[in-house]
Amino acid sequence: MKNLLVFLVLLTILFSCNNNSTHITSEQQTQDSLQQLLRSYRDSLKIHPTDTLLKYNLVLTLQEAGRYKEAVNMLDSMNITMGDSTQMKVYLNYLYKRTELLVLAGDTTNAIKTLEFFVIPGEMTEAGLQLANLYAETRNPRTIAICDSMNKNDESKRDPNPDYLKGVYYYNINDYSKALEQFNSCIKKDYTFLDAYMEKGRILYKQAKFKEAMEVYDIAINVSNSFADAHFWKGKCQEALGQKEEAKISYQRAYAFDKTLTEAKEAADRIKINN
Repeated sequence: MKNLLVFLVLLTILFSCNNNSTHITSEQQTQDSLQQLLRSYRDSLKIHPTDTLLKYNLVLTLQEAGRYKEAVNMLDSMNITMGDSTQMKVYLNYLYKRTELLVLAGDTTNAIKTLEFFVIPGEMTEAGLQLANLYAETRNPRTIAICDSMNKNDESKRDPNPDYLKGVYYYNINDYSKALEQFNSCIKKDYTFLDAYMEKGRILYKQAKFKEAMEVYDIAINVSNSFADAHFWKGKCQEALGQKEEAKISYQRAYAFDKTLTEAKEAADRIKINN
């Protein structure tokens, strides 16, 4: 029994601290190295087929390699059950990891089903917010009820996430008036909530209110000057207003802050060519 408890503690740590796990990450290895690591884990499992920690390391490596469906299958093969109270945390972490992999695999339906299995609607937890987010992204009207419950359960009355997710839901069903109300409420609760500025700005941009949208992005930039997306969308507003030189500068700043934002570089180059 003592050894079992030690194992469960170790497994819990592995599930809850993915970022600190000792498996080799994609930043440290090339894709070829990841494939070698996968082969190594599979070969080891042939010798130790019931080694749970070895299986979980394989799950993490499959995730790093972008092979999410295989990772889900391997995770499920660990046969982690609810068991007694000692194992409950391990089981919940397993379900949350399963949800994460399903989302990455694009299987939103089963991700929602997994979350619904263990999340209490309205709970202010990471899993609860994930469920609300998936509801919002899939235009599920349950979003509103679950977020209202979260607001009711929020003793501080300052958590911006429920209002933000309600805004995302309204945005996705094209009810921009209500979406703006929720994003404004979110910003009122937390003026540093950058995603709310971005969504608010996108609505104004879609409504061709380019000057108003640019003002929103300026506020976001004041909150975080290195926020590349805000510079990029400010550039789009400036370009729509005919301010090409200013737009070019905004695009260049966006790319300078985030080299993966190649769309910003292309936009800046396009303006240069046209001039």
